[in-house]
Amino acid sequence: MSRKKPLTERGVKRMVERERAVGLDAEDEAARWLAENDEQPEPPRPKAASKSKALHRWRNSRG
Repeated sequence: MSRKKPLTERGVKRMVERERAVGLDAEDEAARWLAENDEQPEPPRPKAASKSKALHRWRNSRG
């Protein structure tokens, strides 16, 4: 018998998102409980927000 590959972190995130999108009826008791108690993941910060102008100036002056 062949064994399945272990799930990666990315694979688990995708699976969770699919299950959230498909599985619940808005009128369902479980859906109401999740809406009240489940933490929503914070949106990822853009990479540009963490880079300073000084870093870009330093890189440009070196190259």
